Amino acid sequence: MTRRSGIDRRGVLAGGVALAGSALVGQRSAWAADPTGGRLSIWLGYGETAPAYKAAIEDFKQLYPNIQVELLSFDLREFEAKLSVGVPTGNGPDILTLHDFIFPHYFNNDHLDEVPADLAKVVNDPKIVEPVFRDVCSREGKLWGVPWWKGSRAFFYNLDHFKEAGLAGPPKTMDEMWEFAEKLTKKNPDGTIARAGVSLRLTDGSGALQKFCDHYFAMTGHQILEAGAKPGTVRVTLKDKDCIDGGVKLLLDYIAHLHGPKKVDDWALKHDAQGFANGLASMLFREDWVVAFIRKNGPNIKFATAPVPRGKAWGNFHLAEILSVNKSSKLKKPAWDFIRLLQGQKYLDIVLQESGWVPLRLDRDFSAFLAKNPEYKAFLEPIPGYQAYLEPPNTAYVECTTRTGDVILAAFRDASLLGKPEGAKAVLFKAYDTAAAILKRSGIYSE
Repeated sequence: MTRRSGIDRRGVLAGGVALAGSALVGQRSAWAADPTGGRLSIWLGYGETAPAYKAAIEDFKQLYPNIQVELLSFDLREFEAKLSVGVPTGNGPDILTLHDFIFPHYFNNDHLDEVPADLAKVVNDPKIVEPVFRDVCSREGKLWGVPWWKGSRAFFYNLDHFKEAGLAGPPKTMDEMWEFAEKLTKKNPDGTIARAGVSLRLTDGSGALQKFCDHYFAMTGHQILEAGAKPGTVRVTLKDKDCIDGGVKLLLDYIAHLHGPKKVDDWALKHDAQGFANGLASMLFREDWVVAFIRKNGPNIKFATAPVPRGKAWGNFHLAEILSVNKSSKLKKPAWDFIRLLQGQKYLDIVLQESGWVPLRLDRDFSAFLAKNPEYKAFLEPIPGYQAYLEPPNTAYVECTTRTGDVILAAFRDASLLGKPEGAKAVLFKAYDTAAAILKRSGIYSE
């Protein structure tokens, strides 16, 4: 994860209006308000970021006093459904807040306005936005969105549990992770798990595949799904010669720690962020937002974050939120001006403070926030050699990850696979066939 809290505070040019620092406030004498009128609509799938938009709306009114801004928030899946129906029929919002995996739907169907030159210059500057995030919203050398914030994963660990187990710090390697998990696990007199050494993602196919893929990257240096030879296509690496051994070892490690004497987690326990916040797990892989969740739901939990443990490779999965303008919008210039406004430190601070998602601007300074919130260290501090990667955006993402994840989840429950490399290999080949069939049916499969 090479990111973050740069301290070069550059202003962003905004179509004739300088939006530097806290942007428009106090600059009325420098420009005349635009007489354009109408309603500018924005839909959100991540309602926790709404405070930043609301703050920007107040300043946007100084630029466009005759434009009413409509801000609507929906549950993420409802948002995706409404967007998929509204945009093609001309009833979608003016500003599209697109998660990286749904971005291709709107680019492929020509629903996006090209990013203006001044904003494109900002996004194309590697000192301001990491290229891996630029690339996700670029096609044929042109930009169709502005990466705004990211979610990344880190390793959460309970400080009291580590002290109790005599562990001085977080595990640095995959092998250490499993060793530490065994030491941290607590069992009841009947042998059942009372506290998980590490909370594994044992439910939800798509989520399970994502967490398994974090470890798969460490073990192999590849993602399960990677970009194909042609833009928009996807290849599956599970059968690759340089991946199969690492993938088999990883699956066997999971199974060994879900069954038998090395067991460190169980389906009967409360899982994920809630389990960690309840003190029922000592370690967890999760995104930035979990810091705020633990503070709210487990205020007595003392915890810290660290980089994801390494294996053959060392890197960290990211997701990205992209700001685009609807090609059918009648208010394209005001929409882009609103997006320009959101680049200001003031609004990025609000995103970080209120939602826990990390702004993508490397030229903004979040050091004051980090000083008060050290739990964000693994998300905000640059780490040399820590590779940032994203899943390749693809139009079959939800079905592909869910159904492939279901194959992996079923294997987790199969105790007969304990110590059986050939059985584990058969599972990974079945997962490959599942993913490949979906990608082929969607016309985006790559060898």
